[in-house]
Amino acid sequence: MSTNNLPQSQSSATLTEDSHSRNQHTHTLANSASNASFNTSATASATPTHRPFVNTSLRFSENDPQSSMFSTEGHHPTSTNPLYLRGPWFKDRSGRTVTLRGVNLSGASKTPVGCPSHQAEGFLDTDGTEISFIGRPFSLEDADEHLSRLKYWGFNLLRFIVTWEAIEHAGPGKYDYDYFEYLVKVFHKCKHYGFKCFIDPHQDVWSRFSGGSGAPLWTLYLAGLDPSSFPQTNAAIVHNLYEDPDNFPKMVWATNYNKLAAATMFTLFFGGSTFAPDCIVDQMNIQDYLQMHYIKSYMALAEYITAQHGIEDDVVIGYDTLNEPSAGWIGVEDVTKLPHHQELKKDSTPTPLEAMILGQGYMQTVEFWVSSFFGPKRKGSKTIDPEGVTAWLSKEQRDEKDKRFGWKRSADFPKAGECIWAHHGVWDISTQQVLQPEYFYKDRETGEKYEFDSRSFLPFCRRFAQAIRTIHKAAIIFLEPPVNEIPPSLPPPHDDEDVAHFDITSRVVYAPHWYDGLTLLNKRWNFFNIDYLGVKRGRYPNYASAVKIGEKAIKECFRSQLACIKEEGQAAIGQHPTLIGEIGIPYDMNDGKSYKSNGNYKDQIKAMDANMYALESNHLNFTLWNYCPDNNHKWGDNWNGEDLSLWSKDDVGRDPRRVLKKGSKSSLKSESVSLHKVGSDNVVASSSTNVVIDTMSPPMKQISSPRSDEHEQSPSDPRVAKLSSSSTSSSTSSTASSNRPLLSATGYLSSSPDNRFPLPDHGGRAVIAFCRPFAQRVAGIPLELSFALNTVTFKFSFQRKRMVEPGNEANPLNSPHPGKISEPTVIYLPRIHFPCAEVYLNSLGAASAAGQSKKDAACSVTVSAGHWKWNDDEQLLYWWTEDDDEAESASVHSKDGRRHGTQDDAVFEITVVGKKWTGNSMEGRPGSGNGFWNAVSQCCRLS
Repeated sequence: MSTNNLPQSQSSATLTEDSHSRNQHTHTLANSASNASFNTSATASATPTHRPFVNTSLRFSENDPQSSMFSTEGHHPTSTNPLYLRGPWFKDRSGRTVTLRGVNLSGASKTPVGCPSHQAEGFLDTDGTEISFIGRPFSLEDADEHLSRLKYWGFNLLRFIVTWEAIEHAGPGKYDYDYFEYLVKVFHKCKHYGFKCFIDPHQDVWSRFSGGSGAPLWTLYLAGLDPSSFPQTNAAIVHNLYEDPDNFPKMVWATNYNKLAAATMFTLFFGGSTFAPDCIVDQMNIQDYLQMHYIKSYMALAEYITAQHGIEDDVVIGYDTLNEPSAGWIGVEDVTKLPHHQELKKDSTPTPLEAMILGQGYMQTVEFWVSSFFGPKRKGSKTIDPEGVTAWLSKEQRDEKDKRFGWKRSADFPKAGECIWAHHGVWDISTQQVLQPEYFYKDRETGEKYEFDSRSFLPFCRRFAQAIRTIHKAAIIFLEPPVNEIPPSLPPPHDDEDVAHFDITSRVVYAPHWYDGLTLLNKRWNFFNIDYLGVKRGRYPNYASAVKIGEKAIKECFRSQLACIKEEGQAAIGQHPTLIGEIGIPYDMNDGKSYKSNGNYKDQIKAMDANMYALESNHLNFTLWNYCPDNNHKWGDNWNGEDLSLWSKDDVGRDPRRVLKKGSKSSLKSESVSLHKVGSDNVVASSSTNVVIDTMSPPMKQISSPRSDEHEQSPSDPRVAKLSSSSTSSSTSSTASSNRPLLSATGYLSSSPDNRFPLPDHGGRAVIAFCRPFAQRVAGIPLELSFALNTVTFKFSFQRKRMVEPGNEANPLNSPHPGKISEPTVIYLPRIHFPCAEVYLNSLGAASAAGQSKKDAACSVTVSAGHWKWNDDEQLLYWWTEDDDEAESASVHSKDGRRHGTQDDAVFEITVVGKKWTGNSMEGRPGSGNGFWNAVSQCCRLS
């Protein structure tokens, strides 16, 4: 592991690819004069009007046409496949609407290699400096296996987790360039599989050392906190320090947001200049110091990525601002009471004042809460006695940390061992009484309510965007507000081009999170749910009135909540794309019942199907939480007891379609599959046969279209051997219905009863619910999309819009080339639901398959107009909706004769009906499937 100490006085230098020379020179991403850009006092006004700071040491020459953010191409000079933004849609170069579906990669990246959250050994050793995230989310040797699986499942976007700790764990200004080099190698592999990625500066409750993930340990020392005493003082509940890690309470980690450690750190990070003015380090407020180092860390990563050929914009398209930001105690009306916004109450729940007093080592009796089906419920009180142990470093400890990390505190900095909030007059240590209960609610100078959004959050986001775009000029900023909060309103775009260069309203994506909280907290899928967001937005007087009963009502409840989030974002942020950055389900429902020998994933399928329905109904882009390569049944994602991974190594030997109980008459014997390395290539081998499929990916393949001047490129599936299907349709009639005979099943192990499934699905959990068809690229604007899991029916429609208006000359980044879209609509049709005819017939058995032709066995495709080509290799259907012989037609009609408009605004529809077969069920008898699909119909129906 290599790190570079970055003196504050040096100017920016270009990173080189040579590791030796990189470790010999020092590097600073902004000289000390740029500290003005992090001076929060200059940006704390309710309506910031100052000119954004421009780091001239990082500005490219304005005379270089390729250097400007507003250049003709509007992307990195080496980019061959940029992503554009146009209103609420993503666009490709041809103007097609791009739908992004992906996963968070990965929950494993929250912790260093070899340091799971349940392990106490070495947790606080070496002050957290001698650790490594190289190998997070997976080793380079395993990258092809995992990326090819994700590609096989139809994903095209990765929310790539990179914590602040992973970059700057060795100390302020010391960056791990070996980790950067590892990341770039992973990004090159992502490019090979066609993935777009955006960087997620991930955090949970501030840091691993305050019970979550994110910031390095030295940041807590900087504030004067002592993590080793957090358990005794209830300053944080930390899994690594929990006395019984095997029985760590469900989701209790999230309560740390309102405990002393995390609440203090977020208050300092977002409001230190206002609420902790005496916390001065290296002649700047601690808020400026923390934000400066946070932002510079990701600037260093951005510069390293930018220096690599073919990564910026082609792979890494942008940066999230900060995962699930918290205001800390900012906005708390009375520190003697539980904050009104503190909705999650579980276990010991102190008020802010009680948390401060506990942190000073004094005994307190606090409220004790438990989870219930209708939200948190108080269940008495609990007395906590730290017995004089404080959460603050002693003078000797703090002096040692100061010397080690090199910062200098001002003479007025709060004394060692003393609560910084007592120092600032919130409460009196000698009497343990509150002095200023509204301290965090009002501005100290004006006495007015402190507006967190306008004075803290948006200025931070603007600073972050400015800094990243001094390096990655066309970076998309994924703006993420606090969870479940209404997003702040963005100011109108700047007219001045120089200012617009750093304008957060340009190339921004609204990226909130949403979870089904009832299922997540209780780890149980019920026949009822709650419209939580509706309660929070005041549409119901209480939780009881927001109860929704039945599968249909639950699905509609989820759909309406996500619709609300999307509408709020467009109202506040503007007409920009919305991407749900995190959404997912726990797989360890019902105390891990699914992992037992007779367990099943029926409840997980129901829950995931409801989530996916809500996303699809709102045409939302998303990244599911999460894909964790080292997930196992005992420790889940190896972080705080969470178990939300789509894949688990402990499920590799269990078929992903397994729903019926093992041992039942219709249960299919699960083959045992092992992953191992043969020679230099990764392979997947089935223990029940001698079949071995090489997982090394073949080169990118160009797909020929029915018209020689139109084509589409897509990486071929590296996990499955090539199929030979060439199914096409060239109908231009008002009703173009055809069946596709998929002629080869070479992508499957065999047609024997024990080997009829594609290996990439093994280890996947509830695959049939999240692996769904969708239009990846649309030659127009999407209108309606649905996939009914109970009938395996996919329906999609779009309206073709001729792009006749010119692009925005000032900012072509937001506009692809205008004109007619001649490229095809591309639809992903996963084999798990849409098998080729040969595989389907083989699955029936000889007796059942007798008399059925391939044509009869094929999945039907019905289009309203145009022609299509099926590429079974890549599970993609290419659909052209404009033919030469249609050019003279003035309008297009659907199969029912309705007029769908002119050629320039016509509406096109497609329906694809898949198969209820042994490939997406667990029926053992050839041709049978009623037991499984009756269960699915009951749990996944829309009406």
